[in-house]
Amino acid sequence: MPDAPVLTTRAARGTGLAFLELNCERRNVGITHPVREDAFLVALQMNTCPDFDLYADGKSIAPKDFDAGTVAIFDLRMNLATDLRDPFHAVNLYLPHKALVAMGDDGDIPRHIQELHHKVGETVRDPVARDLLLAIRPALAARPEETPELFVDHVALALSVHVARRYGDVAALPRQWGGGLAPWQERQAKELLDAHMGGGLTLNALARSCDLSIRHFTRAFRQSTGMAPYQWLQHRRMEKAKQLLETSSTSLSAIALDCGFADQSHFTRTFSRVVGVTPRTWRHTKRE
Repeated sequence: MPDAPVLTTRAARGTGLAFLELNCERRNVGITHPVREDAFLVALQMNTCPDFDLYADGKSIAPKDFDAGTVAIFDLRMNLATDLRDPFHAVNLYLPHKALVAMGDDGDIPRHIQELHHKVGETVRDPVARDLLLAIRPALAARPEETPELFVDHVALALSVHVARRYGDVAALPRQWGGGLAPWQERQAKELLDAHMGGGLTLNALARSCDLSIRHFTRAFRQSTGMAPYQWLQHRRMEKAKQLLETSSTSLSAIALDCGFADQSHFTRTFSRVVGVTPRTWRHTKRE
């Protein structure tokens, strides 16, 4: 599917961790080419898909319970192929094996994970994975220049840690940190976020600037600010935009670029969703 939307994240040090959405409305697509890669696919079924066959290393496996809202894990090292007769729609996390290894540092996983335990051709009810994969859909549908990179990294890390813990024999993660960032760490993180209001900043870069793992950093940042880094950045953009709207005659297009939005259209949609009115209306109200 060459037109399938894909978001490659940078949450796991360039390992190829990615989200993708596959939606095929045609029936009787036929047998797909076998796939063999050193990776897993965590797939949320958006629609019920009862009529297809699965082949792993040439062996036929009868799929079970591929209902809407269920989650399947596919081990792509098994030379997988499918004979598709029903339409299908799934939102997926593409999880390379090396991304699981990298989580030993980025996610504070206590040991390297070699396998994700699952039953081939079966699904599970996993509300956490379901909700995280649903949360990424707006980013998959957005224009690339409007994609909130920190949000994508945040969801990728959260879903990877959840999958590792539930399916990777990680009985328990390290203790939860009760404290927030040190004053210098909070200042450093906020200065970096301010300097990259237009994007281009990763959770990995933020965490390293504070000498913390990504998981430790995200928890401590929320403890200190009450928000995740991507939420703080959105709040900062809105506050700066309001200040410029109220105190200057700068055009909306210039404010959009100055505050890190892709263009005026992106600024207007985001501002209207967060504030409840358009930037032009908000400016007019403040100057009455």
